[in-house]
Amino acid sequence: MSRSLAEYLGISSPSFIHQIASLEKSAGEPAEDIKLSNEISLQTKSKVKALGLDPNDTTLEELYASLKQIFLRDNTVLESSIIELEGEQSIHKSISKNLNQIISNKNCFSLKNSVVKNQLRINPPMKLLRKLGYTSIESILKKEPTPIILALALAVEDEKWKENYYNLYISLRPSDFEEKKIQIFEPKSSKRWQALSQEIAKSQSTTVISTKELGSIILLPINEQIKGLTLASLIFALDSINQISISSVFSKINQVKDNFGQVIAAAFRGKTDSLALIAEQDVPWHLIHKFYSKFKDKFPFHIFEPHVQKENFNLINIEEVLSTIHPCFEFWFGTEYLAYKDQMQAVSLNIKDVAINAVNNLDYSEASNAYFKDGLWTELMLRYISQSHLEQSILEQLDNKLLIDYPNDFNFELMPAS
Repeated sequence: MSRSLAEYLGISSPSFIHQIASLEKSAGEPAEDIKLSNEISLQTKSKVKALGLDPNDTTLEELYASLKQIFLRDNTVLESSIIELEGEQSIHKSISKNLNQIISNKNCFSLKNSVVKNQLRINPPMKLLRKLGYTSIESILKKEPTPIILALALAVEDEKWKENYYNLYISLRPSDFEEKKIQIFEPKSSKRWQALSQEIAKSQSTTVISTKELGSIILLPINEQIKGLTLASLIFALDSINQISISSVFSKINQVKDNFGQVIAAAFRGKTDSLALIAEQDVPWHLIHKFYSKFKDKFPFHIFEPHVQKENFNLINIEEVLSTIHPCFEFWFGTEYLAYKDQMQAVSLNIKDVAINAVNNLDYSEASNAYFKDGLWTELMLRYISQSHLEQSILEQLDNKLLIDYPNDFNFELMPAS
């Protein structure tokens, strides 16, 4: 069954089979690969039937087209629900309002706006200034919210600018961060903003961008009528809330380290060091966060508290949120790591992949399945981590990683309350 999972992931079978064999041996041969492979097959067949298709006589192309169709149908249901409650002109504002309700009790540990302003003064995003018609960094800092400026700069500036900007993070200290609410922003809808939003949407296949370091989500203004965009915006905004939460906790647990700035700089570059190793497999922070979000009864108080609490690990289940809106969204529940495959290719049922495929009207040959692959690998690793002695091994490694750098005179009572 490891070969079957390798086919889902589109990777080399021999190396993958060796990886799984090592995990199986370390975990005491629980056959998690076989269980997961069988589960994917059975649950996917059930979803295919729910679409009115025959799982034994449906091509990948037929399923792909059907998934795009049902996504667009569900988008219509969402928009109709919004219009019924709040009127036809307020779809975008309604999404923003509902997102604000969801995050009303969610704090994050993020950079202070004043710190980011100073960094932008040192490394001005000149390409962004030109696109929005500003003549100086001071003028844009005066007129636009800092989180929007940073999010757009990271979206449009080149790699050299980003490298120079992230190098400034190396000198960051915990005092440069603060506890605050996650924020939702809606930039103005001028012609320049419209043009820039269209450019970003085309290059990144989304109208939602975020700045994890500032705990902010930006809903780009798009006037063009794009099929499926309302539902896709909601999905990726919810996903951004989770990414901010994961990043926030990582920053909090590292705030007592002498090399805090270096750790944070690497993290926001997407180069977070592994915090544990099992069967030669790295266990990065996002896996650890998702593990304790899923298995809250296993939360290791002695490692994370008092600066991080159990509730900080809570993540939003996107499919669960959608299912509360209308019964039709229940189809997507449990599809995060589901796909339908033959020996050569797989069609993702992950709603984020389907959203990208539907909104961009991608042909079958261009189909996105990156979110499915990430979901499958994450689920497989979580199942191995949950084996008692592997969990204990990770705990011991975390204890060493997180506690060994604490200063001898460090006083937990002086840490800010969460």
